[in-house]
Amino acid sequence: MNLENLKFVKNIDDPERWAYADWQQGSQQRLHWANAKGDITNADKADVGDLILLVQKFFPDSPETRVTHLVKVINTSAETIGDGDWGIVRKVEVIWVADFTHLAAIPTDKDVFGWKRHRPQGTKIVKLENLKDDRVSQLWHSLEIFQRHVASMLGLTEE
Repeated sequence: MNLENLKFVKNIDDPERWAYADWQQGSQQRLHWANAKGDITNADKADVGDLILLVQKFFPDSPETRVTHLVKVINTSAETIGDGDWGIVRKVEVIWVADFTHLAAIPTDKDVFGWKRHRPQGTKIVKLENLKDDRVSQLWHSLEIFQRHVASMLGLTEE
């Protein structure tokens, strides 16, 4: 699978369980943002067709962040669905989801990115090009090489 539209990474947090663990590959879902100042603008940064890697820790004090989902944005803009904590959403199609029954099989951010990322607080999307002073391009030489690496790590390469 060509991941040329892989452009973003997004932290997701649930202190009690794996977030979105019930999502199935191929399903359409609502990806949430906090209902905080600036988050609707952040949610709108992704265009239709853009891919987002979702990363999370199972417990807030877990030492490792894991890549748990790859999703594709399928609607043109963010929606506000309520005034609760997580009231901003984008509709996404689930391209890949981790096997949550085997923790060791869920890739760490170090496996995927090539370094242990300093995980910022919050759940906003961040352009891959903006991670750690463009470290993706420095380490992988280009975004395209990184995208092929991610496809391989997630088993999305064609046989």
